[in-house]
Amino acid sequence: MNDFFVAEEYQTRLTRVRTAMQNRRLDALLLTAPTNVEYFSGHRPLVGWDTLTRSSFCLVPAAGDPILIVHDVWLGGAVADSAWHDVRAFPETTRPPLATLADCFQDRQLLTARVGLELGYEQRLGLSFHDLQALQARLAQVNWLDAAPAIWDVRMIKSPAEIDKIRRACAITDAAFDMVFQSLAPGMTEAELASRLQAGIATQGAEFGFMAPCMVPAGYMTMSRVPSRHPLVPGELIWCDLGAIYHGYWSDYGRAAVIGKASDEQRRMWEDVHAVTQAGLAEVRPGRSMSAVVAACNRTAQRVGLAMNFASGRIGHGLGMQLTEPPHVAGHETELLRPGMVITLEPGIVSPQGVYIVEQDIAVTETGAEQLSTGRWEIWEV
Repeated sequence: MNDFFVAEEYQTRLTRVRTAMQNRRLDALLLTAPTNVEYFSGHRPLVGWDTLTRSSFCLVPAAGDPILIVHDVWLGGAVADSAWHDVRAFPETTRPPLATLADCFQDRQLLTARVGLELGYEQRLGLSFHDLQALQARLAQVNWLDAAPAIWDVRMIKSPAEIDKIRRACAITDAAFDMVFQSLAPGMTEAELASRLQAGIATQGAEFGFMAPCMVPAGYMTMSRVPSRHPLVPGELIWCDLGAIYHGYWSDYGRAAVIGKASDEQRRMWEDVHAVTQAGLAEVRPGRSMSAVVAACNRTAQRVGLAMNFASGRIGHGLGMQLTEPPHVAGHETELLRPGMVITLEPGIVSPQGVYIVEQDIAVTETGAEQLSTGRWEIWEV
């Protein structure tokens, strides 16, 4: 077993997904995406391994032992880390293990079964379209169906152990912001700031992360670009969106700093956006709709005179083993809030004058909400 979770955690996931499969009349799931393989089996080859070379697969029948199928090079680690007992290896490196997969289907008597694949909502197959066609030709009598609803039924609701991982990722992110923002100096570049933040989350125990700095004048309207060589200038609002992965689970939120003193306008805008975010947080509890959370943010924005510019109506998203995942905090989202969901709230303003987004990571509890991103939210003045 891996060191991230106890065996009972994976058994609970298996039981829950089998209930979801039964509700959708699925005889089995074939999981191909690295995140799904890791979530259900506990096997992860390498952090950030997202290539179709040496892919891994999970076959989850409605009854009987699930099967983990890995490349030869991963076999030792898979046997050691996986919660599953039936682990099989294949030698093919640059093409899918069609023969091995077919043998697994035959062993579990699934050659004419209704089998779910990652075909739908916010899912991605871990094999190419042509490889999928070859697999379907090899298993010609299998009825292939969409597994996305069954997968998200399980993954959207986090266990206490999963929420602990996200809570720790948030603590790492808080520490990195505090350490790095206090070291800001005129002339430091965005790229240098990004490197320091990456090093900061690594020294605090993160496995991986991302960082998107934005600043006047080059960055505010291109906030998702690669960090540039643009130097930091006193008085400019430096906004950074930082995420850390701890034991496979993400944090995600942005904070801001100013070299010198923040202006009254910068401080007012930042505090007003924080108030909008907190208004949304106050609406987070079981049974509430996402549109109610959005409406609460909009009411507060109107009250303080902010023109929020997220035209899509999406002001947050689910958080877990992926940086963004269902459910989404948007007026069109049909999922109601349920205990165990983890979401972000990020209403804000992006303009040539600044990026004002005071994002928070939030767990839905049995009675309300827990803010997981508990560190400093105010503007750092260095």
